[in-house]
Amino acid sequence: MKYFLRRLGVVALTVAAATAAHSSATKLGRLVIVGGALADSNEAIYRAILDARLGSGPFCIFPTAAATPETSIDGPVKAFEKYSGPGTAKGILVSSAKPETARDPAVVAQISACSGFFFVGGVQSRVIMAFRPDGKPTPAYDALMARWREGAVVSGSSAGAAIMSDPMIAGGTSAGAITRGLRRTTVAASDSNEATSGVTITTGLGFFPAALADQHFLARGRFGRLLVALLDLDQFDLAFGIDENTALVVDDGTVWNPGASEVVIMDERSARRNGKSATGVRVHLMGAGDRFDLATRTLSISPDKTPLPRASAGEPMTAPKDVFARWELLHLLDRLARTPQTDLLISVDGGQLAIHKDAGFRAVARSGAGVQGAPSGLAMTGLTFDLMRTP
Repeated sequence: MKYFLRRLGVVALTVAAATAAHSSATKLGRLVIVGGALADSNEAIYRAILDARLGSGPFCIFPTAAATPETSIDGPVKAFEKYSGPGTAKGILVSSAKPETARDPAVVAQISACSGFFFVGGVQSRVIMAFRPDGKPTPAYDALMARWREGAVVSGSSAGAAIMSDPMIAGGTSAGAITRGLRRTTVAASDSNEATSGVTITTGLGFFPAALADQHFLARGRFGRLLVALLDLDQFDLAFGIDENTALVVDDGTVWNPGASEVVIMDERSARRNGKSATGVRVHLMGAGDRFDLATRTLSISPDKTPLPRASAGEPMTAPKDVFARWELLHLLDRLARTPQTDLLISVDGGQLAIHKDAGFRAVARSGAGVQGAPSGLAMTGLTFDLMRTP
């Protein structure tokens, strides 16, 4: 059964590759998956979204994930109109508190006329309860999917990013995921707080069938929960962790990063499994301007980046007290890349995490400082992670 589920991800990727061979008239719309905390000044991400609109209709914003959807429309509309012009964006109210909105013919007609879509942040479960209650499609969901299949862009930030895959990550922490593992649930409550046991998996919208996606990734130390979800779910062999004010843009079989920070890529295709543990999970750090091929699993680094300076000797690095602390993974990888040290073993509750630099390891960046003082556009390839969990 697990093998069959894993093959679904492979089939989905094959379908995506086949779709890319079609004419532009049948091309699926672009996906722009934003890791949360999108700044109004981040023109590169707004342009990545707005440049992929289809037709002359309005750009439509769903406030569904917000605690008060009715009052969460004006801000995002103004942010998009800053780049697209007055009167070009509008909000559409589809609410889990008002399930009739997803079946309202007037709402469906509005969705069918949109040139593109954006889901605001909040709680991702609210979006699923509104558009796919009990995993069943609504007329609003069908209209949205129809526009995307015609070529309209679909985007979202934070909770609006989590919903892109199916299933999706609904909550949990890295520490809880390693000690408690994965739990599946139906979307029965609009609560995805960080105190949930393990990493919670539930129904998503299914725009991105090739991989899992997680958000606020480096800022909130979520790589443990994404790694556990990837291993325990056993449906995908690829996952993307998208940091704040950063986006994963999906165009056919290629993804790229126009954001302010990094995207962490986890490729489990050639990993070796031993129960709940795994060794040899390939990891890439994709900085702004870099691209990743979904079929070949190769990272193409922007040519304007240069290698990080490396020390010839020094004291060995020691493991951090809390590898899941905010931004810790970003700074840890930056430090490790600059040393001749090739391996780092980190103890965590419930097991151990090992990071290895392979023979082909490469770390590059642009001049200047990026997010949290890390090098601008920091990118790495040739890393592997091992996760050894206590039975």
